[in-house]
Amino acid sequence: MSSNPNPVLQNLRHLTQRFDNLGERMSEFNRAQAEGQEPDPAEFVDLLKKQSVTHTALNAQFGLLQKPLKTVLNETR
Repeated sequence: MSSNPNPVLQNLRHLTQRFDNLGERMSEFNRAQAEGQEPDPAEFVDLLKKQSVTHTALNAQFGLLQKPLKTVLNETR
């Protein structure tokens, strides 16, 4: 288990790693295509979908992390 008990931060870290891994896989796809191979276009579409969903989840988790901070800042005005 992580030394950080905050589940939002743990989720952000996990989703960031997933997003990075998807980016690497997309780069591999593009590299293979540039080398003259013919990778499956459906795989690329699948990677794009997964990347989009992961990005949306990252935004949602980040919003959860920001909300308490915004609340504190608004209450201290």
